[in-house]
Amino acid sequence: MVNTTMTYKIFRVGLQQILRDGILLVLIPAPFLMGAVLRYFLPVADALLQQRMEYSIASWFPLSDAMLITMTPIMTAMICAFVILDERDEQVGIYYHITPAGGYSYLIARILLPMIWALGSSILVMGLFALVIEDGLRIFIASLVGSLQGVAISMLLVSIAGNKVEGLALAKLTNIVAMGFLVPFFVSSPAKYAFGILPSLWIGEIFKGAHPGVAVLLFYGLMGVLTSLLWMGVLSKVFLRRIS
Repeated sequence: MVNTTMTYKIFRVGLQQILRDGILLVLIPAPFLMGAVLRYFLPVADALLQQRMEYSIASWFPLSDAMLITMTPIMTAMICAFVILDERDEQVGIYYHITPAGGYSYLIARILLPMIWALGSSILVMGLFALVIEDGLRIFIASLVGSLQGVAISMLLVSIAGNKVEGLALAKLTNIVAMGFLVPFFVSSPAKYAFGILPSLWIGEIFKGAHPGVAVLLFYGLMGVLTSLLWMGVLSKVFLRRIS
């Protein structure tokens, strides 16, 4: 059973932890800062390259959009993971699991609610700072896949890190999972599908090239969702054991 009051209290405690931690606090506005830099720097760089070298990077702008929509939920996922690891270090998790705060209420407060924020912020960031991708369906599908991938990455980090310090060190390693969005831009078919287990590959497919059509978009989105769920399923036992 989900205790709504307890879920809110756990979520509020998590926000207080974030506000006390400078690193976690910076991760909240980081996607917007990154989006602003990419949105205003890359066109200027493109104009200068065209002027001085007669070379344009405009064809690579979809790669910038793919990176932005991939990294936005990952930053939220990192916050989730570090809060959980911090509570585990302080043995707060033991308290939660012997009170009504345990179980679904804890998971909703620490994973589900933040990733709903990640979904919304992904859509907002793209609306504000996308360079070329403006189609609402592409943005929504990629944001959904990215948010589910964020859940999987948060679970992965909590599963393999022994404490928060290790989590900080391993964060870059776990982010390799998110680099799949690069593959469609640099690897041709069918070799690129060797990386199909990475949800981020399907984000790259969604954003690469012209609009692929609704049916193809839905297929890419379905593959991204299924691979994210597969990662969650594989990690679930270890993750639940780690937070208990």
